[in-house]
Amino acid sequence: MSIIEKLNSVKDIVPNYWPIGSFIHHNPLKGFEDLHFKDALKKAQNIFGGKVYMDSSYFMDLYWQGKIDISTIEANIKDLLNKNNLEIDLELAKQLLMEVSPQWNHLRIKFLHKKEKIDDELYLHLQENSILYDEKAWLDQLIKHMTLYEINDALFGGDDKEHIEKNIIEFVSRFLDEDQTTLSMPNRELGMFETFKLYENFAYERDAESFVKESLKQLHVQDIESYFLTHLLKLHGWAGFIKYRSEDPDYISQQQYPSTLIDYIAVRLYHELESVKKSKISNFKLFEEYSNNNISDVILQLLMHKNMLFGPALDALEANEKTSKILSGHIANELNLDALQIQHSNEVLQSNLPLKELATILKKLREEEGYIWLKSLEDSYINNYVEKFTELKNEDEEEPIASATFCLDVRSETIRRYIESTGAYKTYGAGGFLGIPIAFVEFDKAHEQFLAPAIIKPGNVVFEIPKESSEEYKSKKGVNKTTKKILSDLKNNPYTPFIMVEAIGWIFGITLFGKTFLPQKTNRLFSKIKPKKPKTTYTMDKLSTERIEIYINKLHTKIISKYLNSSLGKEFSKEETNEIWRHLILNDYLSIDIPNKMIEKLKAEYQITPEDYEYQKQKLLMVGFTLEEKVTYLYKYLTMVGQVDVFPKFVTIIGHGSISDNNPFESALDCGACGGNISLPNTRALCMIANTHDVREKMKEKGIHIPENTKFIPGLHITTTDKIEFFDTDILSHEEMQQFSKIKDDFNKASTLSIEERSQSLPCTHNEKDMMIKSMDWSEPRPEWGLAKNMGVFAGPRSSTKHLALNNRFFMHSYDWKVDNDDAEILTRIFDGPLIVGEWINLEHYFSTVDNHVYGAGSKVYHNTVSKIGVMNGNYSDLKIGLPIQSVYLEGKAYHEPVRLLTFMEAPLEKVLKAVENSIAKPFIINEWIRPIIIDTEAKKVYSYEYGEFIVIKEIE
Repeated sequence: MSIIEKLNSVKDIVPNYWPIGSFIHHNPLKGFEDLHFKDALKKAQNIFGGKVYMDSSYFMDLYWQGKIDISTIEANIKDLLNKNNLEIDLELAKQLLMEVSPQWNHLRIKFLHKKEKIDDELYLHLQENSILYDEKAWLDQLIKHMTLYEINDALFGGDDKEHIEKNIIEFVSRFLDEDQTTLSMPNRELGMFETFKLYENFAYERDAESFVKESLKQLHVQDIESYFLTHLLKLHGWAGFIKYRSEDPDYISQQQYPSTLIDYIAVRLYHELESVKKSKISNFKLFEEYSNNNISDVILQLLMHKNMLFGPALDALEANEKTSKILSGHIANELNLDALQIQHSNEVLQSNLPLKELATILKKLREEEGYIWLKSLEDSYINNYVEKFTELKNEDEEEPIASATFCLDVRSETIRRYIESTGAYKTYGAGGFLGIPIAFVEFDKAHEQFLAPAIIKPGNVVFEIPKESSEEYKSKKGVNKTTKKILSDLKNNPYTPFIMVEAIGWIFGITLFGKTFLPQKTNRLFSKIKPKKPKTTYTMDKLSTERIEIYINKLHTKIISKYLNSSLGKEFSKEETNEIWRHLILNDYLSIDIPNKMIEKLKAEYQITPEDYEYQKQKLLMVGFTLEEKVTYLYKYLTMVGQVDVFPKFVTIIGHGSISDNNPFESALDCGACGGNISLPNTRALCMIANTHDVREKMKEKGIHIPENTKFIPGLHITTTDKIEFFDTDILSHEEMQQFSKIKDDFNKASTLSIEERSQSLPCTHNEKDMMIKSMDWSEPRPEWGLAKNMGVFAGPRSSTKHLALNNRFFMHSYDWKVDNDDAEILTRIFDGPLIVGEWINLEHYFSTVDNHVYGAGSKVYHNTVSKIGVMNGNYSDLKIGLPIQSVYLEGKAYHEPVRLLTFMEAPLEKVLKAVENSIAKPFIINEWIRPIIIDTEAKKVYSYEYGEFIVIKEIE
């Protein structure tokens, strides 16, 4: 294997880190999804450390609250005993789990200063099974995932690690900076390693791969893959971000300033070599020799470095006693405490089991207890909700006066419930991107947003353009840009051709590229200061080839004119500018006298080249939709939610977003299915498509008849305040507007009721006013609970859940299996998009809760935004992955309940099996990273997927 291949073999252990501006919820253990959930967590714990399950005391609290049913605990313990051939009474195993385990650590501390007789047979058993008597294996365990500079620090009392990591963070954060700093690092376009050589004044003529090869040889590294992983784990947030951007060909900063993981490893190894060359141990061969000659001392120093030595051993080290004697005493003390823990456990149990046998059972049970508790909690919820979802329900419904589709987001559940209670309204749920992935360029913004799940790359570009005068907006905004800045924006934006042509006078002004930073403390101040965006529409139709060519010509000639005017102080005519453009693009003869260096600069720096001309054409061909694409997206959406025959006069499709101030994690509260962005553009685009006559005519050919008087109206649900605002209502007649006003009134009533319910779970919040203040308060660490407490998905008809208050804990996706085909194409699409997003959200919350230090972001109190890509603690630290503790904890206790996603699907078993087989989500489904439950109303059975097969857990009456 090459060096790159060896690095690639371990890189996926480190999770991707998306920039915080478009926060992507993700499974931090995504690289382990090829393993069963339980096996993956065991492996991850060995690599990352930290916890992977909540403590047993946490689960005991849930048990006493009645959330965990004793029958599920008994069933899961029986399963463990049977699979491991452990012959032990069930009641005794329950005692071990529920009485001994919660106080296990206390038992050890209790005996630190207490002398008791140790059972000889038990002590011998522990001795025979302990790694502590195999010094070489013990040493290997202690130095696992330690770099050579860390080993030197541990053995000789140095602090090189702190200096090295600080230097690396300083360089990497400046190199990866996305316009947060006022003074950018020079030469970044050369790439990370080439820039680093200039940064350190380091003369090396070859590339990063060669440097890494030579460095590993110099350090005498034997297991290269393992050592790569060791280095990646040191700052795995930064490594994850470099990995993400190096794998995304569309990431603008990566295109401008390339970086790769091999560059990053080269930077790290440079600092390691600089550190160890002045150390006593400068390579691993020397370390092996040193440790062979001083094994006891090396182990003791490593234990002390890791805070794993007791007081007597520390005192003996300080007194310069013989290290072999100190180590022997430490081992004896450890085994004594282990033995006393087991002996006292036996006293608690009052059992007659031989202590040796009890030790074996305890070891296995403690290895499995986290999973037993987790699965028992999940099973209790599954049993409870299966009963509720399969209750007999009243199928009679009034003909709806309007329908409302919300994102399947858990925060939509309450408001959907209250909307349905206010009148004859039918609600649906779908992934917030609505199955229409778009690259969206907002009015007055220079770059696109990918409004789709992170795994989907949009193929259509949509621009937001004003359909009324924007003079007031521009005058309020008051942006003044230098020629240099305008040129910089022009050359760095891949969609500049379209934007710039509009800027020349067709629709926009040149201030389109401006940015505004207007901090607001109150809503009143905000409304007075912030420019009000004019009414807008979207570019829904394809551009003609002729128009595209005109756009690019206008763009290029505008750049040429601006550049030459600023450089020569001379205005060029339109004909002269076009001649220069034809020379640059078509290689035509140039009769105008212009310095050659300026021609070259236009080519090199401003990219006025034939290659750029073709590139811009390809990008602009993506703008808008063909008629066939419009029909396909609308058809897929309607069949996905099952709205194929009921079309009331008003069909509302409501996206969602969040509002909060001074909150780097704000995008984590937006739509996960839209890449951490507000999903309004998707709803507006789909409604524009659905309101098109040609599209409706084509839909008839597909068997879906949308009445002529039906209007699709887009809306936006603000989850922090539960307010709903509608857009594009100018398509309604005066009479229709009056009718729609009644619907808006009902939705506002639902909003008020939803606010009252949701405010009860937020601390220091009692009413609508309190929730509004939270959304504007700069010091508020918890503007809303977001997706905390998410626990499940329901994919099926609304009639199965409409009678239930699900307390914002379920993602609710509408699905009618009768509309789906034999290949389960619709259910497969739900798996491939919304389900993957749901799993990422669920597992990010899970791991951020079980160990916020390792998998979460820590407290917001200590966060500083760095490089506009993430947050770190204080002045320098690793990029903080996961969610801040305020998102999942309240007053020191877990608010989020970490369980796997309980995925209920109302469909025939065969249809679900077909969808699983066809889906890219298959690995995490069959490896039980979620808990699939199938409600098969045709077969009158409910199935749960466990240990590789679907088992019947209920017969439906």
